[in-house]
Amino acid sequence: MSIVQMRGSTLLEGMRVLGLDLETTGFMPRSDRIVEFAIVGSDSDGSRVYLQSVVNPGVKIPPESSRVHGIYDSDVMDKSDIGRYFDEILDLIDGAVLVGHNIIDFDWRFIEIEFARFGREAPRPLAILDTMLIARKLKIPRPHKLGSLCGRFGIGLERAHSADADAGATLLLLWKIMGSFPEEFQGPSEKILELFGHRP
Repeated sequence: MSIVQMRGSTLLEGMRVLGLDLETTGFMPRSDRIVEFAIVGSDSDGSRVYLQSVVNPGVKIPPESSRVHGIYDSDVMDKSDIGRYFDEILDLIDGAVLVGHNIIDFDWRFIEIEFARFGREAPRPLAILDTMLIARKLKIPRPHKLGSLCGRFGIGLERAHSADADAGATLLLLWKIMGSFPEEFQGPSEKILELFGHRP
């Protein structure tokens, strides 16, 4: 989804628009680690983008986390660490519009800290659109969990807590929100990104 049609205008046309989602060992970016990442969406020319992998976090995965995302220590034993994918992640995210649910406080913090842990500079997206913050800003009725909002907007989420499924659902959620609030999303893309986006 690189173009969203709104009353004859196009939003995000000619931009790389990517959904990002992570599964992790826990909720604390400084002490927990990534066990799966997914980046899905479309490039500036409309071509499909898909990068996903389970990765070895280098620490034990707590049973309570495994019960959420279904990834166990045995699943990551022979996997590379996330550092192996940094060049690909940089190439995709640099200059892109990044979309995620609770991405600013969660997923993006993990990305920043993991890159720093490996002595690398984090990617520099053009802007980050957080669908949870957008839902709050537009006063969409709670709850604002991804699954709840997907249900409200008629988006199927059969594989919740799989990184690629959640990333794709977040892109669809953004599209549905834009379609439901056309007056809020009028004007050039730059204005929309300024109003609803975060510049890291």
